Amino acid sequence: MKLLSFRLKGVEELADCLRNFRQTYNEAYKTIVVTIFSSDDRVESIKKMRADVAEILPSAVLFGCTSSGEIVGGHLVLESILVSFLIFAESEAEVVFVDCHDRTADEAGQIVMHRIDLASNLAGVGLLATLKTFTGIRDFNDKLKKIPLSVPVFGGSADSYVDKTDYINNEAYTCIFTADKMTDLGVMAILFSGKNLHITTCSYHGWKPLGSASVVTGMEDSTKVLTINDRPAINTYEKYLGISTNTDFFVSIMSFPLILERDGRDIARIPIGFDDGGAVTFGGDFYLGENVRLGYGDPNSMIADARNAQAELAGFKPEGILIFSCIVRRMYLHNDVNMELPLYENVAPSVGFYTYGELQRFPGHNRIHLLNGALIAVGMREGDLPEGFAPSSKLTHSETEFKDERISLIKGLANFVTVMAKELSEANAKLSRLADSDRLTELLNRGAIELIFNKELEKLNANGGRLSAIMLDIDHFKRINDNHGHEMGDQVLKDLAAILRDQTRTVDYVGRWGGEEFVIVLPGCSILQAVSVAERIRLTLPSKVILPDGTRVTASFGVTGAKPGDALDEVYKTLDKQLYFSKEHGRNKVSVAVMRQ
Repeated sequence: MKLLSFRLKGVEELADCLRNFRQTYNEAYKTIVVTIFSSDDRVESIKKMRADVAEILPSAVLFGCTSSGEIVGGHLVLESILVSFLIFAESEAEVVFVDCHDRTADEAGQIVMHRIDLASNLAGVGLLATLKTFTGIRDFNDKLKKIPLSVPVFGGSADSYVDKTDYINNEAYTCIFTADKMTDLGVMAILFSGKNLHITTCSYHGWKPLGSASVVTGMEDSTKVLTINDRPAINTYEKYLGISTNTDFFVSIMSFPLILERDGRDIARIPIGFDDGGAVTFGGDFYLGENVRLGYGDPNSMIADARNAQAELAGFKPEGILIFSCIVRRMYLHNDVNMELPLYENVAPSVGFYTYGELQRFPGHNRIHLLNGALIAVGMREGDLPEGFAPSSKLTHSETEFKDERISLIKGLANFVTVMAKELSEANAKLSRLADSDRLTELLNRGAIELIFNKELEKLNANGGRLSAIMLDIDHFKRINDNHGHEMGDQVLKDLAAILRDQTRTVDYVGRWGGEEFVIVLPGCSILQAVSVAERIRLTLPSKVILPDGTRVTASFGVTGAKPGDALDEVYKTLDKQLYFSKEHGRNKVSVAVMRQ
């Protein structure tokens, strides 16, 4: 396989480019795929390009679209027409084109899936859509869930060079086309097939979540969010960012998407408009009840992720790379996008365009996701990986030096926010631990152990299994305080806490119930196992904790097991009864209540 790319300044140069290729390329091939990513979105221009390809290379497979920035040779180029030749020695490609002026997105998905079912040796599926199609893209994607998991799925939406401050109201003409079809409302699938064709994908976005999770509580459709945490969605931006709803709203907030999780991966949702009621429209879909977090753009993370993708692709040893990158990346990074793009060209010849949205199925999952703010790199290779292959020495790991002063400032601010967010998270975790901990013994406090005990009883009720508990009380603890002082009493409590931690499992829960009383919750433990734990603690305590006058400290124990349907009060009463029995019959004993059948 080979990938050859040419940058043209205008439509009039295409015919000469095609003729030159036909005359000079003499190597054997089975399939030639011509791709065109065009800044020229005029209908007459697109018709001419299609006609030129059909006339000069009639056996070639053509697919193309309008774009909002072109990528070739590891760099962003503007106002260009990119023509590429994917030359396969053994493999094939087929385009399935659906005009949605008279088809629903659901029907389009069925048509594409039917053709996919008929394909042999399918190695990958590329997708292109138009901006107007994205209102139903989830319905289309849902029909493609049956594509075999071994087949990567990737692509994006056509875009244009219109003013991006008004995605909602503009009449931007975005178009997809083949040699004999074109539409501003449709989808196409490019089916790449071949026994020796290998395709891999990797993607990233570089936007980082910030703050606590919120919940989508109201929606009008899949992309229009009415409320978050039962308040108008716009409040998220007004409250946390201080951004007002003025004419520069999109420019102000495009760097702050909402981050959500799909199939174990964080994906971004770029806000693209709002209404007077406070609803916000995004460039991708949501589900009611989905957790979201506000995100911020981190240039450091973007370049670091690009380097990781570069290393991953280098290990695959592609012969050509297709790139689908979100227009928001170009708007955000400006010319500094040229810091990430050369990384791919250092691995293999690369070509791509800036999209309105990206499409990808994550490895091991069947859903195809609409992404925002992401870059998808698609590596292609005919033949197996050469033995003993090592990644290219061209891999770039030098220090990032942004040329745009604005991005350099954002880099510093992003690093500050990242560090502060980490410190805040650690502080919150510490506060949470303190809220759940007994100050003296550093064991769980009564409130925490009660909450955990209740949750374990709920699990037992739902799933069955075993659950046991131990309650213990230090013998003659008042005498210890009276004879040796409260400081010694506190030390005894701390020494006992250390023994309890040492003699229980990491899955057990140990808490101070109050005063000198302690409770141990033992998930998955039988009565006999719980008795064994209690006896071990009973024997260890007097050997480890000895008062200044030589008196050895002991404790009394009550043990019971729970069964499905038991309430905490019921189990506690049983424990307390058994503990009292031990106290009444000489102390330093373990008493057991056998679980009722």
